[in-house]
Amino acid sequence: MKKILIITLFLSIVLSSFAQTTNKTYFLTTNVLSPLAGLNKNSAAANVLVPLLSNLEYGLTLSGGYLKNYHALEARLTYGKSNDYNAIPQVQVAYHFFVFDYLKQNQSGWYIGGTSRYWLYHNKYTEQNLNNISLNLTLGYAWKKNRMMYDLRINQPLTIYSASSVENTKAGFDFNFSPMPQFLPVLPFLSFNIGYQFKQQSQN
Repeated sequence: MKKILIITLFLSIVLSSFAQTTNKTYFLTTNVLSPLAGLNKNSAAANVLVPLLSNLEYGLTLSGGYLKNYHALEARLTYGKSNDYNAIPQVQVAYHFFVFDYLKQNQSGWYIGGTSRYWLYHNKYTEQNLNNISLNLTLGYAWKKNRMMYDLRINQPLTIYSASSVENTKAGFDFNFSPMPQFLPVLPFLSFNIGYQFKQQSQN
């Protein structure tokens, strides 16, 4: 018992010291194209391309998190619709590692990471739901100017789990490298986010 207390105290001191000597920058961003993805457009090509350029996010997207050393944690919330008869709320959690900054200490904005996404496809007319969870690989670049933050990333889907409320259907898990496999078997999608670094801690 005494050893556990000593180890716990030691770890607490180390973690507290690390937190006090490490810069942490908080940020709040939004996807600039997601409000356009859910609009009914006259062009069929636009109806396909805009969601691919908006990270398959429809409506309003708000993301927030923090940067610490070479790591970034982010949560994203989205609510909107792709047409008049559905609603698509989404929740995402992402981790990003700034690999070149870690290797060269050059403040590079290139990062690689992963995202876990949950979204509900709710049909307002039939009241049926389709629950989905996917894992994505992300590659992006984040740069800062004064207090502004700009983030451009590529999202490559990897796996998906889906469960429908329709009777006599079974939940399923599969590898999925494209949101439109009938169009292309491997199809990443993009997102461009603009935001503000609203709080920074730097204690010595």
